[in-house]
Amino acid sequence: MNGYKAYDIKDTDRFNPHLFPEVRDELNGLFSAAYFFTTPEKENIIISFLKNHSLKSEWTRSEPELTRILTGNCCPTAHIESLFEAAKTNLQFLHSFEEYIRNIEIE
Repeated sequence: MNGYKAYDIKDTDRFNPHLFPEVRDELNGLFSAAYFFTTPEKENIIISFLKNHSLKSEWTRSEPELTRILTGNCCPTAHIESLFEAAKTNLQFLHSFEEYIRNIEIE
């Protein structure tokens, strides 16, 4: 797991950004790097890549710079990816985590 801690997500857990400061910091860095991209699909592209390591081919064609940020390792994402992996069986946690990501606002 690249030296990053694996998260222990229980069935009753929900995402709280204050409990995952490393994840929150990685997301803030990633969204800062992607700040100027205004596509309405930005959050879906980011979630898809971090959660499943996959991108729709239409996204790579329509948003090549954004997808390059994600696939080019310009921002650390190991904690985010580790949390997605640890939470894959807790759908409510995943939903709350994804909603948090969809509502990130960087100034």
